[in-house]
Amino acid sequence: MSVRSVSPQINTRCHPIESTAMMQLQTWHYEGVMARYMFSSDPFEQQWVCRPHSGYWQVRNNQNDLVGFAIIGGSAQTAGIAYPQDAIDIVAGLRPDLIGQNHGYNLVADVMAHARSLYPQMRLRVSIPSWHLAALAVWQRAGFFPEYATIAADGTPVVVLL
Repeated sequence: MSVRSVSPQINTRCHPIESTAMMQLQTWHYEGVMARYMFSSDPFEQQWVCRPHSGYWQVRNNQNDLVGFAIIGGSAQTAGIAYPQDAIDIVAGLRPDLIGQNHGYNLVADVMAHARSLYPQMRLRVSIPSWHLAALAVWQRAGFFPEYATIAADGTPVVVLL
């Protein structure tokens, strides 16, 4: 994967997720097909996500505002896709009110940097629903290239990028 030099407009950092951040994430509301990215209010899911090795991270800016989340590792894989073990899967999600304001690329760049700090020898992989053209554009701008297309367990067409 070729990665471009990144200079984020806003500085963000990934931190281990904890219950306060999880409760905030559960209040975020995404519209339409994006609703699939909403966090469940299930207390068991909250406990699982907040475990140290779950792969979930909160993303905060310099003012300590929660601006996004990241998933790094097996929890970032899309159900129903048989992945080779040659890469680390990542997901980045932006707070709903920040969508469409050109913050996605910065979030992706920060999540990529964090994933590389955790897994310096591994390639990074992301799986995006094929209808999510904005996300596909952001990840491609960050240096990812479509590797293949497949169908997830729920029937969603997905593009896997490396």
